[in-house]
Amino acid sequence: MSLRRSQLERQLQNAETAIADYSKVLDEQNLTPQQRKKHPKWKQVNAQRLQILNRLKSLKVIEDREEAIKQGLAASTESSED
Repeated sequence: MSLRRSQLERQLQNAETAIADYSKVLDEQNLTPQQRKKHPKWKQVNAQRLQILNRLKSLKVIEDREEAIKQGLAASTESSED
């Protein structure tokens, strides 16, 4: 089931908040960015954010395709009326 743009944007906002919160935890543990990339929980939170970003990209492609189809149909109906 595809999600609406508003739902995906809200999920992305939540995921970015989760990353920011967990970054603070990792900063308290004095982990470097290289060590952070290897941390299992960081990987999970970051993967969720990336998954939502990819869904938004896919949604953009679908929206563009639907818009092109609508424009094509509008152009074909105008040319058939002539």
